[in-house]
Amino acid sequence: MEALKRNREVRSKTWENLISAYEQKTGILDKEMENIKKDLKELQVKKATLAEKHGDTRVDEDDVIQINVGGKVITVSRETLICMKGTMLEALFSGRWEKEIQSDGFDHIFLDVNPECFQQIIHNLSVMNHSSEGNKTSCLQIEEELLPTLQHMIDYFAILDTASFTDISGTAIKKNDLQSSSAGENRISTNDQKQVTQKEHEALSNKSAWETMTFDEFPSILKNSMCEEQKSMKAVNEALQRIKRNLEKEHDFIKHASAQSLDDIVNLNVRGMPMTAKRSTLRIFKDSQLDRQFDD
Repeated sequence: MEALKRNREVRSKTWENLISAYEQKTGILDKEMENIKKDLKELQVKKATLAEKHGDTRVDEDDVIQINVGGKVITVSRETLICMKGTMLEALFSGRWEKEIQSDGFDHIFLDVNPECFQQIIHNLSVMNHSSEGNKTSCLQIEEELLPTLQHMIDYFAILDTASFTDISGTAIKKNDLQSSSAGENRISTNDQKQVTQKEHEALSNKSAWETMTFDEFPSILKNSMCEEQKSMKAVNEALQRIKRNLEKEHDFIKHASAQSLDDIVNLNVRGMPMTAKRSTLRIFKDSQLDRQFDD
């Protein structure tokens, strides 16, 4: 009888310990979830403030946008352009910076980038946007000589960290493989995106408890469930922090990506092929023939 009594006491104590551990660890996860919700709300307020000051709050995902990409007009829905949140491409067409973006003489938003590569990115975004969550695979196809340009463009628009853009025609794109941009081009680099402020470092340190805690003491079905919840929260938090960092860089990117005035947009006819470029791009090599020709 004494043995039975001790066994019941052990069972009761074990259960109490499990309940206590469960309440403690779910409490930590719940607290982090509240932090994520708070950060998300602050981010939404900041985006709305930017749109009020620099953009157009009436833009709609169903808008159809015509873009002059290096002289080629590409028509695409705003929904496709902004589907990859936290990228500079999303920032450009989100409506937050509508007042800051220079159009060409035909009211087309102008981008001084390679049209073939940009078209591939848009095509890939469209396929991803209309694919199920578990079937978002890359469909980028580009001629080999344009591959470095496409790699640079993906980096330029800050979409390199997205898994669906990590493979192009069987060639993996790695951050360390990216070549430097052309001389004089002051773009936002992947390394810049990865830099975090001291405040963010402190925040990450404070959150280490929920990120590193384990659930080995629980039954497998509960352990697996809590591990998946923790994994999902890590992914959401990482994406949120990346979006917050990129939001701080948006204005500089917009100023660089957009022409400064209509006079800065130059239309060319190169052996019968219409092309459009920023005057600053044509004059990038000082004292060259192009620099002197377009020194207006």
